[in-house]
Amino acid sequence: MNNDTERLKKEYPLYYKTCEYLRLHSFLYENIYDIDIEIPVDRVVAEKICADALSICRGSWEEYLSKLDSFLDTTIEFLKLQRQLEKTGKYKYSTFEEVEREVFKNKNSGALEGVDYLWGLYFSRIFWIPHHRLTNFFLSEFATVENGNGICLEAPTGSGVFLSQFLSLNKGYTGVTVDISETALSFARKLFDRNQQLTRVVLSQDDIYKLKDDIKFDRIICTEFLEHVEDPVAILRILRSLLAEGGKIFLTTVTWTAFIDHIYLYEDIAGIKRHIAESGFVIEKEYIQSVFSKDAKRLGESKVALNFAAILRM
Repeated sequence: MNNDTERLKKEYPLYYKTCEYLRLHSFLYENIYDIDIEIPVDRVVAEKICADALSICRGSWEEYLSKLDSFLDTTIEFLKLQRQLEKTGKYKYSTFEEVEREVFKNKNSGALEGVDYLWGLYFSRIFWIPHHRLTNFFLSEFATVENGNGICLEAPTGSGVFLSQFLSLNKGYTGVTVDISETALSFARKLFDRNQQLTRVVLSQDDIYKLKDDIKFDRIICTEFLEHVEDPVAILRILRSLLAEGGKIFLTTVTWTAFIDHIYLYEDIAGIKRHIAESGFVIEKEYIQSVFSKDAKRLGESKVALNFAAILRM
C-alpha cells in the first residue's frame, strides 16, 4: 500500500472500503487507484456519496455491498449494449412504447430496472470517469448561486443526487423534483431525508410533458434525459417555458452511447447543439468528453460515444 492509499484509507475510509470491494470483485476496477488519480476524484464528494448510500441502506454493510453489485451489473450491461450499438448502428429500441413493453413490463427481459438501475447510476457518479467529471463540472460551474434565493427544478428526478447537492450549497433555495417513476421518487426521498432537505423539496409523480408554466424556476437540472425521449426538442421547449427570466439550466446528454432505455440516438455533438438552438437557448458553458479514453481526440466526429454537458440560458 503506497502513501497515497494509506492517506485515502485514513481520511476517506468509506470511499476506500468501497474502492477495495470493487477492486477485488471486478476486473474492470482492478486498477481503481489509477482511476482515482486520472480523473481526479473529488474525494470529499465521493465519501459523501458513499456515506449517504450507507445511510439509505440503514447502515447495513451487506445491503450496501448488494447495491455496489447493482452498479457492477449496470456497468456490464452498458458495455454489452454499447457493443451491440457498434454492430447495428442503432439503439435496441426507438420508442417509449417499446421500452415500456419490452423492458419495464417484461419481467423476463433480463434487463436491469427499477431500484437496481438507480443504484447503478447513483454509484456511477463516482466510479464512471465521465460521470464523475460531469459531477465536478456541475459543482464547479452551476451548483453555487451567489447570494441566491429561488426555486430549482430537477426533471426527471433520477436518484435526486444533483438536486440534493444543489440544495446543500444554496440554503436560500427550495426544490421541486418531477418523475413518472415512484421508484425514483422513493429513492430521492430517502436521499433528501438523509440530508435534512425534505422540508425544502416538493416531490411530484408526474409527466414532464404535463408541467404547467404558471410557476417559473430560477434553476433547472435536466440530466441524462434527452436520449430517453422520442422528441428532445419538445422537452427542451417545455424546459424553456418553465425557466424564469435570467434563469439557467444544467443539461447533460450523450452521443452514440447505449443503454437499455435510450431511444433518441444523437450521432454527434452538432445534432445536440442544433436542438438546443431550435429550442431558443444559448449555451453559456459546455463540457464535452469521450466515454472511452481511446476516443479522447475524436470529440468532433460522428458515431463516437461522448458525454455532453452545458449550462443554458435564454
